Amino acid sequence: MAASRRGRGGRVDVEPDLTLSGSPSVYLVGDIANIPGADGQPLPQLGSVALQSGVSAADNILAGFKGKPADAFRYRDKGIMAMIGRGAAIAEVGKHHHEVHGELAHMAWLGVHASLMTGTRAKIESFVDWAWDGFTKTGGPHVLDRGDAAEIDWDDDPAVTSPGGAATRPDDRQSAPKVP
Repeated sequence: MAASRRGRGGRVDVEPDLTLSGSPSVYLVGDIANIPGADGQPLPQLGSVALQSGVSAADNILAGFKGKPADAFRYRDKGIMAMIGRGAAIAEVGKHHHEVHGELAHMAWLGVHASLMTGTRAKIESFVDWAWDGFTKTGGPHVLDRGDAAEIDWDDDPAVTSPGGAATRPDDRQSAPKVP
């Protein structure tokens, strides 16, 4: 892939059918692929893009075995969801990306993620874990709220304190000019 074109974020540009330019039997999907959307702009690095592009590539590979041409990939935008914290999420759903937030978005997030899981056991275990987390309020915050704990003690790292690594200490680096 050294001769491949690189696009946004270092991703490899692909043809509309998800093949590598000049290599019709090589498919690239997911985060490594710079997949053009309907408007020509690269699609975001989202799980839904990766899942849909994987299915499309598999369909094209099977079509190739049958002597049929490959189809161009068409992304179906189902919206975007993000878990923010306990009982809090945000989602943009629908054709016009209507914003939903709070408990409703959280429940939608749980439902969507459960539906994407394979196997009944995985779904049941996840629901039990989610229910346990919701009712017990255990686990505490996942935010570092102590400034002193965020300081790095560079002197306890042998790679930094060794003679060959001394130039890598932040204090020893020459300051680079700031980019405006």
